[in-house]
Amino acid sequence: MSAAATSALRRATLVLLLSALIWGAMVPVLSTLAHHYDKWLLSCLRYLLGMPALWLAVLMTRQRPAVQPRPLRLGRLLQLGVAMSGFSVLYTFGVGHAHPATAAIVLMCGPIVATVLARLMIGTRTPPGFLLTLVLVVVGGTVVMLGTPGRASAGFGFEGGELLLVIAQIFWSWYSIRAQQWLADRGQIALSALTATVASVLLSLVCAVIWATGGIDWPNEMPSVADICMLAWISVLGVAVAVVLWNTGVSMVGLPVASLFSNSAPVFAIGVAALMGIEPSWLQIVGGIVVMAGIAQLQLRQMRRARP
Repeated sequence: MSAAATSALRRATLVLLLSALIWGAMVPVLSTLAHHYDKWLLSCLRYLLGMPALWLAVLMTRQRPAVQPRPLRLGRLLQLGVAMSGFSVLYTFGVGHAHPATAAIVLMCGPIVATVLARLMIGTRTPPGFLLTLVLVVVGGTVVMLGTPGRASAGFGFEGGELLLVIAQIFWSWYSIRAQQWLADRGQIALSALTATVASVLLSLVCAVIWATGGIDWPNEMPSVADICMLAWISVLGVAVAVVLWNTGVSMVGLPVASLFSNSAPVFAIGVAALMGIEPSWLQIVGGIVVMAGIAQLQLRQMRRARP
């Protein structure tokens, strides 16, 4: 491999770690907002408030493409929007109706789902050392989640929502693959803006139905300055920036490798929670070290292979 390949690998590592950092930091922020605002309302607002930032980025980075992009196909856009919004809905219901311990294990197995789906859909082959990293990030990520203070006493169990979480992961992996196949020629920012816009419209329709049936609790007072800042974090960063970073990383290293980085999100969540005064457990620290060591060994191995 060339020096250009090594540079691309470093850029992919940076953008994927940044996306994991943003998504990980969203966990304590969303948890705080959920104490005051309806979860369905937060899910919808997250996408709607992120749209202006995405389309502003599209306008600021618009360049004449070297090759004319293929015409947009409404059917494909709807499929991608359904997959994106379906992930959000299934994740919400899955977490709400799953045993905490088993839900943690299912979520940490996301890279396995992504790897299998990428192999079945497009025949993706994984790089040397991938299996070791996969084991490390799944085991380490599970330890991080199970090490959450108070979770050990919950034991284990199956409550049905775990299956929804598996389907949610399939939706997200399918979206990540098809988005690159169908819209990569428009650039990663435009790809993210198009798909997130369709998803926001679909989520708005879902929330409108839930609102009509009395299923959404509207806030009784104006949001505080702190709430507005947290809403900006989960929308501008959590949707606009993180989705662009994720799609960029997938385009550079493929879904299986990119999915490994998603298991570092809980590690970053621990750091943000610690800054907010929540002390991590020793299991969380150990699990975080295992996750980051697994990712580091794979990236170092690939960089050695990339040297001329």
